[in-house]
Amino acid sequence: MKKITVFFVACMLASMNAAAEIYKCTDAEGKVHYGDKTCEGESTIFTPRASPGADEYAGERREKTRRLLRAYQEEHAEEKQKAAELKAEKEQRTKKCSHARNRYRQMTEAGRIYRIDKDGNHIDYTEEERAAAIARERATIEKWCD
Repeated sequence: MKKITVFFVACMLASMNAAAEIYKCTDAEGKVHYGDKTCEGESTIFTPRASPGADEYAGERREKTRRLLRAYQEEHAEEKQKAAELKAEKEQRTKKCSHARNRYRQMTEAGRIYRIDKDGNHIDYTEEERAAAIARERATIEKWCD
C-alpha cells in the first residue's frame, strides 16, 4: 500500500513539473535559450498548454486503420498465393517441356523405335507410326515450351 501511495505522489509531482513555466531568453549575442529559470536580461514566459484530449473520432480512425491493414494483409496473402501458384505452374511447364524435348530427340536420333505388347514382345514402329510419334512429340513441345 505504501508503494502505491508513493507512486501516486510521484506521478502528481511529475505532472506539476510538466505544467511549469518555460522561459525564453535572448543573450547579448542574440542567441535564444530556453530554460525553467529566469535569465539575465530580457526573458519571455511561456506556459505550456495541456495536451488536447482524444477527440471523438479517434476510435473510428483507429478502426478504419485496422480494417485497411487487414484488407492489405489479405490482399498481400492472395498475391503471394497467386505468385506461388504461377511459380509452381512454370516449374511444371519447364519440366514437361524438357521431358518432351528429350522424347523428341530420342525418337529422331534412335535407329529403331518400338513398343512393347502385352506379352512383353518388342514390336518395331513402321515408318508411318514413327512419323506420327515424332509429330505427336513436336506437338507436345509446342504445347509445353514457350
